[in-house]
Amino acid sequence: MAKSVRMSKKGQLVIPKEMREALGFQEGDQLLVTLDGERVILERPEQYARATRGMLKGTWGTTKEEVKRYLEKERRTWE
Repeated sequence: MAKSVRMSKKGQLVIPKEMREALGFQEGDQLLVTLDGERVILERPEQYARATRGMLKGTWGTTKEEVKRYLEKERRTWE
C-alpha cells in the first residue's frame, strides 16, 4: 500500500486513515521514529524493544564471573 502525502511547514505528515487502521494506530499512541538510510520507520516502542532485545548479549562476558570481572575492571578506572 502506498499513498502520497504532503509535509506541512511545521514538518508534519498525516498518516492516511487506511494505513492507521491497518496498523491499529490511534490518537495518542506513542510511536518511535527511526531513520534507516533514507527511510523513516514508524513503530511502537514495544516492537523496537522486541526487535533489539539481546543484541548486546555476550558483549561484557558470557558468564556471571566474566561480567563481574569486566565491571570490576571498569570501576577501577573511575578512581
